[in-house]
Amino acid sequence: MKVGTPPPAENPTSPTVDCQESEVTATEGKPPANDQAGDSEVKTEAMITAIGDSVILGAKPYLKKSFPGIIIDGELGRQMYQAQDVVKRLKAEGKLGRYVIIELGSNGPFKMEELRTLLTSLGDVEQILIVNTRVPKRWQDTVNSCLAEAAAEFPQATLVDWHAASQGKDYYFYSDGVHLSSQGAECYAALIRDAIKVTTGS
Repeated sequence: MKVGTPPPAENPTSPTVDCQESEVTATEGKPPANDQAGDSEVKTEAMITAIGDSVILGAKPYLKKSFPGIIIDGELGRQMYQAQDVVKRLKAEGKLGRYVIIELGSNGPFKMEELRTLLTSLGDVEQILIVNTRVPKRWQDTVNSCLAEAAAEFPQATLVDWHAASQGKDYYFYSDGVHLSSQGAECYAALIRDAIKVTTGS
């Protein structure tokens, strides 16, 4: 499954997200003080865990608003090869949810076998959301191709197409073209929220 891109004609019910239409009043990195969860909160009792780098940390306030109980394990500069140890630790701590978000690839390419090993280790997970990347580096397309291939290969995996959703929206990013502005963070979280709504039927 793939979310975040316009639906093909034969599948008009595929989810899309257009954050350009929404009003964004948040200061950098923080949700509006008077903004309650409301309809943005997804009603699910399943534990959700996000594993990523500094990009996922930028969306943390908005993800917490949609999923108050979410576990977000992000680290500056994290690479794909480090994710396996993170999964092992989270399992040992009882913090690996039934729904797992993987956001990695911004800091460099990886071997396809590393990703396959990671996803295989998540075999007991009900749903895996793989978020692709937008990074102005030579490895961007290679990384996104590998992520898409893996999402198609593993039945419980869904590709969340951040690259497509952020196309032409420079204001979603700081000057480095990678890290999220408040507008970008809100849209990023909305994309994940809508993907989880689809996969959970909530």
